Amino acid sequence: MSAIDEMAYRSPMRAYSPVGKLLLCLALLAGSLLAPSPAVPLIVFVIGLALLTYSSSLRLPDLVKFACLETVAMLFISVIIIALLMPGTPFLSFSLLGVPVIITREAFNLSILLFIRAAAGFCVLLFFASSTPIPHLFYALREVGLPAHVAELTVLIYRYSFMLIEQLGQMFTAADCRMGFVGIRRSLNTSGLIMANLFSRSMDFAQRAEAALLCRNFGGEFPLLHMPPKLSAKWILASASIFAALFLIGQASAGWWMV
Repeated sequence: MSAIDEMAYRSPMRAYSPVGKLLLCLALLAGSLLAPSPAVPLIVFVIGLALLTYSSSLRLPDLVKFACLETVAMLFISVIIIALLMPGTPFLSFSLLGVPVIITREAFNLSILLFIRAAAGFCVLLFFASSTPIPHLFYALREVGLPAHVAELTVLIYRYSFMLIEQLGQMFTAADCRMGFVGIRRSLNTSGLIMANLFSRSMDFAQRAEAALLCRNFGGEFPLLHMPPKLSAKWILASASIFAALFLIGQASAGWWMV
């Protein structure tokens, strides 16, 4: 989490309004999800990648790189499952290791659409995470009207989830150094032990984190030396314009890239 927070503090977009960036991300995500064809998600992916490049110069921490690879792998597996199981009009047929495989038009179109949507959403959310420090996120949630305790819980969950993932990565590295993933049987056994120990570690980590917050007189607020800029009308106008443009492009390109 410290690496991601450092990346956010180094971002040239750190000084921008956090609520404005949040509205921009929501406009991009909504436009991508409502589009009936892959054209709009592809545009959102390009915009999200451009914003991420400007925000972080693609100098991502190892944890974020691992999350990117894991996300791509999960998306690829999901696309394969959809392509193989969804019924419809046959489009492609071939044999894989003696097993006949039939991919329908509906499955192919849906797989392409879902993959590009998910990739676009991941880029947009990663841009927001890489350009918005934790205290700025808290004040953004408070500015949109969330109660203080809800905003506090959201920020703490967001912060400590990354630290839990970092602990999981350390456990896998330690097990790998001890030859814990040699062979399928040992790999499964090691993975099961890691998942079981992760639960106990997470409970212990939660208790230590609560004690650390109390020692620092944490009262539900995240202090800032300089308050982030407030939401301005230009952010609202820009977000609404982008959403409207994406919606119109989606309606005009309905059926594009569909086989």
